[in-house]
Amino acid sequence: MYNKGEVWFVEFPLEEDNSQTINRPVIVLDENTLGVLAVKITKHSPRKQDPYDTPILYWQEANLRLASTARVSKVFLLSQESFIFKIGDLRKEDLERIEEMYQKYLRENNL
Repeated sequence: MYNKGEVWFVEFPLEEDNSQTINRPVIVLDENTLGVLAVKITKHSPRKQDPYDTPILYWQEANLRLASTARVSKVFLLSQESFIFKIGDLRKEDLERIEEMYQKYLRENNL
């Protein structure tokens, strides 16, 4: 139902309080029986203190309204019920850069 590289608008759990959600875009990395692995997207520029923040170069082609950053260190397993509507698809180049950064994040943090 969900494909790698799709950009969706979802109910995303707040970091401060997981029982509360905010609607925001995410990138689908994987789907399995447990849920959908998704990367948080933000309109903010990459943060210097987070080396895994990855700018989405072709954000307009993915139908995002603003220049955006994939917060690769903010990956969550979301339930299918969290997904509201599909926004678009990442360009292959952006998806490859985000996947490479996610693999680096997993390696460097022994996850």
